[in-house]
Amino acid sequence: MKVLINFILLYFIIFSSHVLAVNESEAEAFIVGIGNQAIKILKIPVDDKQKRKNELQALLKEKFDMQLISKVIIGKEITSKSSDSQLKKFAEVFELHIVNVYSSQLGTYKGQTFSVNKTELRKKDAFVYTTIESPDYPTTNIVWRVRKRDDIPKVIDMQVEGVSLLRTKRMDFANTLNSYGLDALISKLEDMNKMPDLKIPGE
Repeated sequence: MKVLINFILLYFIIFSSHVLAVNESEAEAFIVGIGNQAIKILKIPVDDKQKRKNELQALLKEKFDMQLISKVIIGKEITSKSSDSQLKKFAEVFELHIVNVYSSQLGTYKGQTFSVNKTELRKKDAFVYTTIESPDYPTTNIVWRVRKRDDIPKVIDMQVEGVSLLRTKRMDFANTLNSYGLDALISKLEDMNKMPDLKIPGE
């Protein structure tokens, strides 16, 4: 009986690890899907800015773990001291902030191609190295950090030319958070989200 119990426990541990860890082919297919969606957004006419925003926000909600990302950005200490309603509100305004910033930076479709170069597995995360190439723009290198959340792959960070989204936003928000707190940062982002759209490159 003891041997049987030990076998069941060992099987459970192995099976659980397999379920929680993303594998190389799964991570690559997941990121290729994101690349294809991004190309479709680039093809949306620049005068239809709201549709571009809507599609980008849908992409974030489906493929990115925005709840985790927002908590990492404000840090464990502030997260532990904040209410659920504060954390939820910050995640909402932060998501819209990302949509507004990146919808203007994506540019327009100029024959860009998206390709995966390699994938590295580190513990439970996969780091997928990709490039975006275009006849009219320099090659852009992006590394996607993918982790399974509730057995579903999600992006938890991305590095564009070595610059991490998480690290950049933590630095951007640090002064407001440390000096005035989370509510002040939420208010600041709400004001920023009301600002006029930036001109889209290629517009």
